Amino acid sequence: MDDPNLEAGGAFHVLVADDSQEIREMLFEALSSIRCAVTCVEDGQEALASLEAGPYDLLITDYNMPCLNGMTLLRRTRALAPRLAAILITGHTSPDLIDEAKRAGATFVIPKPFSIPHILSLVEFIRDRRPPV
Repeated sequence: MDDPNLEAGGAFHVLVADDSQEIREMLFEALSSIRCAVTCVEDGQEALASLEAGPYDLLITDYNMPCLNGMTLLRRTRALAPRLAAILITGHTSPDLIDEAKRAGATFVIPKPFSIPHILSLVEFIRDRRPPV
């Protein structure tokens, strides 16, 4: 699922990786409403391919996905785009997992269930602190 805003110069580009179609659609609609250019993929392998194909400002990923989980995706993302902001969404919160996610490159770790206003406030926080292009 690609947003027509992707062609817009200067847009804030967000890659969403989640195996739930419902969550992908919900995040797509919400992020588009705050003028983000959004690409959605259903697993970590597709996310890596998208990251290799083009620049993104933010990765939002689920922790538990087929093919490549969110933690592994974060680690591999660091090799491709070390400064990329990332939000990990997980139903498996524990202090150890949160610490591991932060070490892997997560800017924020969000427990499920999450609220759209919370996600949007984090995205806007990250977007507002993005260095000028």
